[in-house]
Amino acid sequence: MKLKLLGTLIVSILTASALTALPVFAHDGDESADEHHHDGAKHEMAATSHHVSPEETLAQIHDLHTKLATTISEKKLSDVHHTAFAIRDLAATLPAMVSDDKKAKVDGTVKNIAAIASALDESGDSGDQAKTEANLKKLDGLLKVLEKQVS
Repeated sequence: MKLKLLGTLIVSILTASALTALPVFAHDGDESADEHHHDGAKHEMAATSHHVSPEETLAQIHDLHTKLATTISEKKLSDVHHTAFAIRDLAATLPAMVSDDKKAKVDGTVKNIAAIASALDESGDSGDQAKTEANLKKLDGLLKVLEKQVS
């Protein structure tokens, strides 16, 4: 009986610990459509702290962007959604980190990044290399804009 109680206590502590370690992100639209994809993004996001600077967040986005470009160049299109949604989720944290005068522009760019992440997911899942590469180029441009807006 004591062993069962101890096991239950350990599971409860681990569950509570895991839940408080994961950041929470707001989503617009149909969450069920990307639910199976978002789990991978959460997994990549688990190491992200709530108390990072915009510059650190941009550095993390840059690292993920490099990983995404490599994934696409290696034609591993079924893996594109994990990294695209991780970029989307990190970008979504930026509007809260910038001054009020920058917030509206950053928020608009973040919404465009979310749309491109979904487009990358769709083109990757359909195995369309050319369209996935085109979507990556769109993301490249948006990330440059985001960097200028946040700096």
